[in-house]
Amino acid sequence: MRWSWLAGLALVPVVALASSTGPQPGTTGAPKGGGFPAEPDCTSCHTGFPLNSDGRGRLTLSGVPERYVPGQRYTLTLELRHPDEERKRWGFQLTAISASKFTGAGEFVITDTPNTELIRGTTAGRSYLSHSYYGTGVGEVGGRQWSFDWIAPPAATGKVAFYAVGNASNLDGSKEGDRIYTPSPKPIAVTAPATKKRKKAQS
Repeated sequence: MRWSWLAGLALVPVVALASSTGPQPGTTGAPKGGGFPAEPDCTSCHTGFPLNSDGRGRLTLSGVPERYVPGQRYTLTLELRHPDEERKRWGFQLTAISASKFTGAGEFVITDTPNTELIRGTTAGRSYLSHSYYGTGVGEVGGRQWSFDWIAPPAATGKVAFYAVGNASNLDGSKEGDRIYTPSPKPIAVTAPATKKRKKAQS
């Protein structure tokens, strides 16, 4: 994720807006498939610790239905938690793709404009949800959560896999010392289309 926690925002406003509003698209750690390459995760930019370094960070996605109804709108919540007091800024990126074709699946809807933003990707028709500059919770300890809606795709899409990465930052003004968490290459959540009930044959 290409963000910079810049201490001198008043001195370098142009740089701050360019690098702190959110990560570049395609950094969820989604695996390769469908002819598309694997996506990197945030450790490609945020150095100092390996991925899932200490086992204390927890990234969860709630609200994903076990079975989705095409066109139905669902409210989802992504939460990143870490107990250490030096974790004082938070961020994420998330996408939803077809588990078989690896193309974008469904549609994200921003419901919390100050704290989240939608990024259109350039590969496989994927869209990405991420924190906004204001949604990083500067100075907050313990963690942060973000809510948004997802509109389910047509049933022909099949299973949908969600991939996500979270950043628990130390707010030191650099890209070093941040802890990155993700279950990738495993999805953080999976949903399948609802099955139609068959009508009983008349006797």
